[in-house]
Amino acid sequence: MTKRTIRKVLGYGALALLLLAALAAWKIARREPQPLPRGPLLPPAAQAAQLPPPNPERNAYFGETHLHTSYSMDANLFGTRNDPRTAYRFAKGEEVEIPETGLRQRLRAPLDFAAVTDHAEGLGLYAQCNTPGSSGYWSIDCVGMRNQVLLVFPRLFKANIQSGPERAHYPEGGCGADGRACITAARDVWRDTQNAANEHYQPGRFTTLIGFEYSPTLADGGMIHRNVLFRGHQVPDNVFGAGDGFAEDLLRWLDVQCKAPACSALAIPHNPNFSWGLMFGDRNADASPITPEALKLRARYETLVEVFQAKGSSECAAGLSVNDEQCGFENFWPVCTPEQAKIDAKTGQHAAHCVAETDLVRGVLKKGLQLQRQLGFNPYRFGFVGATDNHNGTPGDTDEATYKGHGGSNDGAPEQRLGLSSTPVSRTLGIKGTEINPGGLAGVWAEQNTREAIFDALQRRETWGTSGTRLRARLFGGFALPAGLAQRPDRISAAYASGVPMGGDLGAPGSAAAAPRFFAWAQRDVNSAPLQKLQIVKGWLKADGSTAERVWDVACSDGLKPQAGRCPANGATVDLSNCQPSSGQGAAELAVDWVDPDFRSEQQAFYYLRVLENPVCRYSQRDALAAGKPHPAGFAPTIQERAWTSPIWYTAK
Repeated sequence: MTKRTIRKVLGYGALALLLLAALAAWKIARREPQPLPRGPLLPPAAQAAQLPPPNPERNAYFGETHLHTSYSMDANLFGTRNDPRTAYRFAKGEEVEIPETGLRQRLRAPLDFAAVTDHAEGLGLYAQCNTPGSSGYWSIDCVGMRNQVLLVFPRLFKANIQSGPERAHYPEGGCGADGRACITAARDVWRDTQNAANEHYQPGRFTTLIGFEYSPTLADGGMIHRNVLFRGHQVPDNVFGAGDGFAEDLLRWLDVQCKAPACSALAIPHNPNFSWGLMFGDRNADASPITPEALKLRARYETLVEVFQAKGSSECAAGLSVNDEQCGFENFWPVCTPEQAKIDAKTGQHAAHCVAETDLVRGVLKKGLQLQRQLGFNPYRFGFVGATDNHNGTPGDTDEATYKGHGGSNDGAPEQRLGLSSTPVSRTLGIKGTEINPGGLAGVWAEQNTREAIFDALQRRETWGTSGTRLRARLFGGFALPAGLAQRPDRISAAYASGVPMGGDLGAPGSAAAAPRFFAWAQRDVNSAPLQKLQIVKGWLKADGSTAERVWDVACSDGLKPQAGRCPANGATVDLSNCQPSSGQGAAELAVDWVDPDFRSEQQAFYYLRVLENPVCRYSQRDALAAGKPHPAGFAPTIQERAWTSPIWYTAK
């Protein structure tokens, strides 16, 4: 019996588990385990090369903060055999195989930094399932994992589900009744994850950040995950997963296990559009009422948020934001009805498969302004990053023109990506294949390409997220920022000297009549479309405690000027028959000085820059052309790639 035949048979229903058990001692169970490298923990190799001197004006670096390899249960089950070392080689520019496709892939340009963040919950299970003689080796779950029996995916996914005070648990078959076997075994995989990062760290050329993903799930595919990243090689001796506690327990664990200055960590909430109101609601992860103490702990570790990734945009949504046509970009779920938006006191969640105000980062930023007034501090001062959540072990694989899927057997074929056939993930999460996109990238402005400099940039929020391209973006603000910076050759040094970069606070105005000035700049990705325009997004707190927002187009391409706050169309188009863009439109660089015309010194506020490129074909249009199929209804065949800078805040005194 071939593996293909077995997997087909095992897709037919609950009786498959009995069949799997009966076959466990036969041919299916004889697949060779994946060897787990074992050995002592090794520090980063000594670097003989001289580091380039730090750049006080800071360099732009692009990287990956959310990446899965064969050490993640779901990626492994879907055929991924690319381990962390393979992932780092891919990030450096090597060609690797896309799992389950036979296709090869290579980045157009290497990344500057990357973090492998495999699911903490699966590290021990991976070791149990691939160590002959372990207590879980012959369990149904482990036999299924080794042989890619997709029927076990819902079983293992369900183990990570938490609901109200009921937390997730370790899979009993592979981990034992108390999970102890997997907790112990996880140390070996975690040690190897660290060794892989330390082996591939090349200060000045390529930075690896040690990390893992804390991955509790909610009913109907909801997620309140965090990607935990560390500053150096001094890290805890094990990971913390959903079976070990709630999100607040994770942060308390970091507080104990990761003591500065030897150890520093960040916990990045990912795609809040899947959090059913719980990630940034008024309750803790266990549905108990949230407290100021819990919010202060979150403010210390959660300085960033994923604004974009493979599961869509979490910036804003069409129907929730006023007068912002760009909020329809890569939305995954519809806006909740008033009835759907009601929070269940038992779970802290609203209805699944829809978004409310605080499932989106703009709404969370506005909520932070309200909490600033109520508590005296803002727990939601988030900087922005983009990421892929790639499960092929191919970090930064975000090019629409060459996208071949991100989850092994789930989307390795065009028919799956076009939604013509379902997969275990699409069925479990209640989604269509076409809703997934290639994902985004994280950009940082840092003095050097080292762990310390990259991490410090992430921590101070001098970051921007993109929808997958490598366009560069900067935003500075200040009450003393000089006019005309956009035309000055020393504009960056002058901006640092007289203002604050994205992620900062404007401070107090020099006079009651003063309004803050901003300098915004962006540069195109030479491998993507030219720039179309720059936009400033503002949110503020009104006297009655409610919030408001507004978007201004502040710089237009092709010599056009904003009219009533909007740029005229620049005429850029795409030929859908061959995906060729029109030529001649767009800009290689845009820069502008802007003063807030509506500033009120008594109003808390935030500002961020959004950059839009000209349209290009979405990957799904290219798939449809290649497969000779019509483009799926309900999805745009083109996409305007973009970037979002971290906000700059104004805190009224």
